[in-house]
Amino acid sequence: MVRSARWAGQFYTGDEGVLRDEVDRRLAEWPRGEEYPWAILVPHAGHVYSGDCAAAAYARVAGMAVDRVLLFGPNHHLPLAGFGLGRAEAWETPLGAVPVDMAAVEALLDQGEPFRLADAALELEHSLEVQLPFLQRVLPGVPFVPILVGHCDDEQRSKALDALAELRAPKELWVVTTDLSHFHDRVRAERLDSEAASIIEGGDPLAFREALEDGRVEACGATAVLMLLEAGRRRGGGIELLDRRDSSLASGDEEQVVGYLSAQLPREANRA
Repeated sequence: MVRSARWAGQFYTGDEGVLRDEVDRRLAEWPRGEEYPWAILVPHAGHVYSGDCAAAAYARVAGMAVDRVLLFGPNHHLPLAGFGLGRAEAWETPLGAVPVDMAAVEALLDQGEPFRLADAALELEHSLEVQLPFLQRVLPGVPFVPILVGHCDDEQRSKALDALAELRAPKELWVVTTDLSHFHDRVRAERLDSEAASIIEGGDPLAFREALEDGRVEACGATAVLMLLEAGRRRGGGIELLDRRDSSLASGDEEQVVGYLSAQLPREANRA
């Protein structure tokens, strides 16, 4: 089974040549990494809005020797508890098909909760699909594991991290996606997003969760970000912010903006 490019022509262009040129142009605007990270954090809006921000992180992994990519994104369309996996053997974009590491998918499904089959939710999800054209240009042919992050508690996240550490490949890249605040005026969005960026850069999952609960930050991929921060605590090392902006730069609308951020996590000091 192959998952088709459901959001081509909506979140990004459906024309192969135009898409390739647009992605390459965005990547060329940012420096390549001198030392490859183990994880990157990227936004997932339409490429016209957040593609330049995402490219800041993808440029850092161009040409990286990678066995597989673990791609974590928030669930937007159907109810989901835990972590959703699918049995599509590849995902298509106008640039071709990206293979799925089915052995890794089956290994995680064999773990049971909090991993579960969620083909229907994955079929609808845009947050993962919009990453694939970037991955196809910077890491061509590398298989990935699409992981949809639904509602889960501290214990489920910890159990998932244990399973992922056990499964870990020698050369593995995490790609985690979230957008920040949604549909506030630019002044309020800047206040929310600057605090989110500061907490994320500090790498403190508890501080991030408390800020979410207090309404001081917003992130549609909050659970995925918590996973990333918790994994970072286990592995050691810091977080480097690469770019932050909002949708008004592309739309001109400063009354209802969406915030975006990209970051990288350098190679860890300690193994998970």
